[in-house]
Amino acid sequence: MVSLVATLASPRDWPASALLLAATLVISLLVRLLRRPGLPSGASFTEWGVPFIGSLNFFTKRGDFLREGTKRSPNGYFNFYYGSYPIVALSGEKARSAYFNTRGLDLSAGFRKLFSAGPDIDHMLGCNMSAYFIVLFKKLTGKEHLATCLPYLNKDACDTFSATDTSVPMDPFVVLYDLLYKFTHRTVGCHDVAEDPALQEKTMRLYEKLDKTAAIQVMFPWLPTPTKLNKLWAGAKLHMLFGDIIRERRKSGRKAEDVMQYLMDKGESDLLSSAFIIGALFAGLINTGVQSAWILCYLAYDPIWYAKVRAEVDAAVEKYRTSDDQTPVEVLAGLSLEAWESEFPCIDFGVRDSIRLNLMGASIRQNTSGKDIVLGDTGVVVPNQAFAVYHVSDIHMDEAIYKDPLKWDPGRYFPERGEDKKRQHGYIGWGTGLHPCLGMRVSMRSDDERSKKLTG
Repeated sequence: MVSLVATLASPRDWPASALLLAATLVISLLVRLLRRPGLPSGASFTEWGVPFIGSLNFFTKRGDFLREGTKRSPNGYFNFYYGSYPIVALSGEKARSAYFNTRGLDLSAGFRKLFSAGPDIDHMLGCNMSAYFIVLFKKLTGKEHLATCLPYLNKDACDTFSATDTSVPMDPFVVLYDLLYKFTHRTVGCHDVAEDPALQEKTMRLYEKLDKTAAIQVMFPWLPTPTKLNKLWAGAKLHMLFGDIIRERRKSGRKAEDVMQYLMDKGESDLLSSAFIIGALFAGLINTGVQSAWILCYLAYDPIWYAKVRAEVDAAVEKYRTSDDQTPVEVLAGLSLEAWESEFPCIDFGVRDSIRLNLMGASIRQNTSGKDIVLGDTGVVVPNQAFAVYHVSDIHMDEAIYKDPLKWDPGRYFPERGEDKKRQHGYIGWGTGLHPCLGMRVSMRSDDERSKKLTG
């Protein structure tokens, strides 16, 4: 062993074949790092960044990087590289409209490669997971499924808030995130996790590992970085955990009224079932938990809107109360899905503006069409396999559209003001064009449920 270490530490003593192999590997690595696909004209300049890694600020200071690049560009468009990935940054109404209405720009591929750096498992599942996910998720946001989930959501909300100590300040970013995690399992996951605190804690910690991505992992996804290995291990443990629940149900004959059972009854493989649940939960947790907490913070800070929301909830309680003995919580628990979706415009618009203020990231798409794509009449070309990004603040923080854009103001969405209707795709918090948010209905109902139970 000592002689082996000594030999490795002294390249001069290596055999010629070993030196040749090492040199070949180094050269191959350098070529791979240096290779950058070309970007066509259309954008006014290209930000080359640092050799090998490109524009690191796209990862560390994404908002500032995109805003500064847009200001430097005479036409509002510019190119840059992130690792070897070529990216076109867009801004303005024409580019926004073309971006959200052009087929061939893939949301899931863009997210997977430039945000989550997740693996492509289609070959393991035997299907196109993105297409499968969209079809099934649309079904799960339908009226019938959500109506089935309502009793569980009501019970979880009541249990959580009944156990909350109101004599001390509550941290909504903890309490509501935990509740949202239960809600998400109720609607697109597994009741076993929602009903078992130990499983909740265990799976939430695994999801936290899945959510962590290092810059180098995105730039060079083929490198076995510690972050990548931790994510792969966390994903594998989630698959095993959900697989164990599936096998236990199958063996015991136990059934549940949840999505896991739906997939089992449908005859899907254990791997496909767990992959869908993991993806659906991840999609639901990214933004909704944060927005749920912010809406309560805004209401606590703004007595005028708090009074309006409270009056709205009180009016609904009065309208749907069937006896004088019913408590407000009991009345709310008995509301139909239609009532939840129609009786609370102040809360709905409050959630809408909370998303506008706090969703400050970039929308990312990859051109998977097999050919170059010209974005409308902008003159911008997104090459095949290249990426396009649009910074959300370009529209959500536009003072020409939103009066006092840094202020939380649900009233800006009421018909008499309609600030979000001043431009095409003037509000993109729930997606827009060819890319609407599939989980909007689920997220809205979850946010409404929490807000109304707290103000009722």
